[in-house]
Amino acid sequence: MRLFVSDGVPGCLPVLAAAGRARGRAEVLISTVGPEDCVVPFLTRPKVPVLQLDSGNYLFSTSAICRYFFLLSGWEQDDLTNQWLEWEATELQRS
Repeated sequence: MRLFVSDGVPGCLPVLAAAGRARGRAEVLISTVGPEDCVVPFLTRPKVPVLQLDSGNYLFSTSAICRYFFLLSGWEQDDLTNQWLEWEATELQRS
């Protein structure tokens, strides 16, 4: 799978941390792209971070990508983890 990130984009830091937890359980190629690069072909606006799965599907929500990596790592998510992911998505990544 391939993880697209960009320097200075707030959602990339938690995704990289979550990818670190999955290290050794999945092969992840990390690619740095510009914040205006269109990675997902069917989105009308550029979006990073993006995780392209081996199936060809895309995850482009920071929370969804983190949860996916947590699942791969075998780390059980608890309410505090979910609260942190939702807080990060609603407070830190406001449009």
